[in-house]
Formats: sequence, structure tokens, C-alpha cells
Amino acid sequence: MIKCTFPLLLAALAASAAIPPQPAEGPPWHPWLYDYSVFRAEAALAVGFVGSHEFIEGGLILTTSGLFHRYDTRTRSVSPAADAPHGVTGSFWDGESLWLAGNGAELWRYTAALESLKDWGEPYGERWYIELPSWRQTGLARVGEDFWLVDELGVIYLWRLGEAEPRGEHVVGQGRELVFDGENLWLLSYRGILKLNRAGEILGRLPLPATRGFASGLAWDGGRLWLAVNGADDEDRTLLWSVDPEDAELMPLDEPPEDRRDAVEYD
Repeated sequence: MIKCTFPLLLAALAASAAIPPQPAEGPPWHPWLYDYSVFRAEAALAVGFVGSHEFIEGGLILTTSGLFHRYDTRTRSVSPAADAPHGVTGSFWDGESLWLAGNGAELWRYTAALESLKDWGEPYGERWYIELPSWRQTGLARVGEDFWLVDELGVIYLWRLGEAEPRGEHVVGQGRELVFDGENLWLLSYRGILKLNRAGEILGRLPLPATRGFASGLAWDGGRLWLAVNGADDEDRTLLWSVDPEDAELMPLDEPPEDRRDAVEYD
């Protein structure tokens, strides 16, 4: 029996239409960038700045300023889902709760229905939260009982609920969103997507796709890493890319991470 693939072809073309053309000189034109053959274009969405995104029960939840959006990977449709905290830059779904962290020192907790979990921390209006032991979070993951909290200086703090202080730290240099694939961790950085083991050692990096815009979100769907790049085309849309780490060459870091805490002062 002959199957008609024409609608699927049109959908694929529509999804890739927003991708800007590659530079004429071809890769490698920048040491931190890949060509498009490694990454797969998934969608171009006009939802505003995506601070983080996470797969929850088969759907992709994107968090923008004050709003959750639900993206259906099958129909390629996106719709507003619920109110969200402002300034979210890190998220993690543990199978029961969606944990959110942002530029302050708050940790938020939501259900699969995107409702704020109540009576578990301190109330803030209609939401509940607890304070984190580190400031200005840019990434969040959970490995066993340990939360891995990334701050804007690229320091990962290991921390557990109920404890006043972190139980350890790893200096990885500048980083943003962090995900755990069940074995290793992946950290979104200006140097690419860094691969780390549970000891905090950097094993290598995947360069970012060669496109303009600001890479802000990283998620794991069970087999592929999903990257969100904001302001990536003339319509200021957010492009979603995905990559199978097994299909991409893991490259060396080329430079050690720096501990910049002594060079920065906060008011």
C-alpha cells in the first residue's frame, strides 16, 4: 500500500522555513557553532522570550514572563496554558512536580496541571515558594535527592530540600539551563552545550547551531536535547532545535572554566 507523505513534507518545510540561511563560507566559521546538519529544526514560535522549557507528560511546556505555554509536538501547535512566575530561567520535572527557579533566590513548585503547589513553603500571593541558598539562578536540575543549582557566574551548587546550605559545588564557568538525561548532565553555555558527569567534570561540548539569537532553554525528551533560541529570525520568534547527542561529535572544551566570584560584587 502506498502512503501519502505529501502533508508530512509540507509540515517539515513549514517548520524549517524560519531558519536563516547558513553563512556562505560554511562551517566551521566560529569555534562554538555547528552547521545545521547536526541539529533538527522543530518549530518557530511567537510566544515571547522563553526562559525555560520542560517536557511534561508528553507535551512541551514553555515558560515566558508570567505565562506557561503548551506546545504539542505532534500537531506543532502552541497555546497559552496558565499563569507562571516572572523571571524563570531554570526548570525541572521530576515526574510529579515542575520545579522552577529564576533570577532571584526562589524555588517554585507546580503540578502537572500547572497549578502552584500549596502548603509546602512560604506563601507569595497565590503561589508558594522556598528560598534557595544561592542567588540569581540560571539553571536547575535534580539528580537523586540533590538539586543542581547554576548561578550566573557558572557555579553549580548541590543542595537538598530542608538544608540551609549547599553540600557541595562545581565551578563550570558561565552557564544557563541544566538538564539531566538519567546518566549525565547537559549545561547550556555560551561555549556550547557542555556534558558533565555526576562528579561535575566536564566531558566535552556540543557546539550550538549556527544561528543568531539568544539560546536560553534546554530540555530532555528521553532521547534528544531541545534547545530554545530567542529572537532568531526577522519576526523575533523563538526557534526550537533538537539534537540527538549520539549523532553529534563531542568536542573538547578548549579552555578551563573560570571562577569569577572574586571579580563580581553585588549590591
